[in-house]
Amino acid sequence: MDEMRELQARMERLSAAAARLEELAAEWGAREHAGSADGGRITATVDAVGTLRALDIHPLSMRRLDSRSLARAVVTAVRRAEEAAEAAKDELLRGGLEAAGLPHVARLLGDARRAFGERAFPQDAERL
Repeated sequence: MDEMRELQARMERLSAAAARLEELAAEWGAREHAGSADGGRITATVDAVGTLRALDIHPLSMRRLDSRSLARAVVTAVRRAEEAAEAAKDELLRGGLEAAGLPHVARLLGDARRAFGERAFPQDAERL
């Protein structure tokens, strides 16, 4: 009978963890993230999955930068926004798993992500 109660308690904890992760996913999905370049005069905003939602370029940047420099600055701002979205997702997932009592799953996911990144993008391995 004690085993049954323990199993029931585990199922309830897992159910609560799943519900909390769903809440966190909805919260994360509603967020937007910004990245900037050229001293903040170029700002890119992406949604939670990295889709570009807005790009603001101050007129001073358009006058001051040549076309290549402007293009590089725009790409930099977008990449920074995408990195912010990715970091927020990782933080939210890690925090949600830890709060749900599943920190080992968070560590496994982090390790798997790093290993994949090192294999897929060896030139960026030191950043991961």
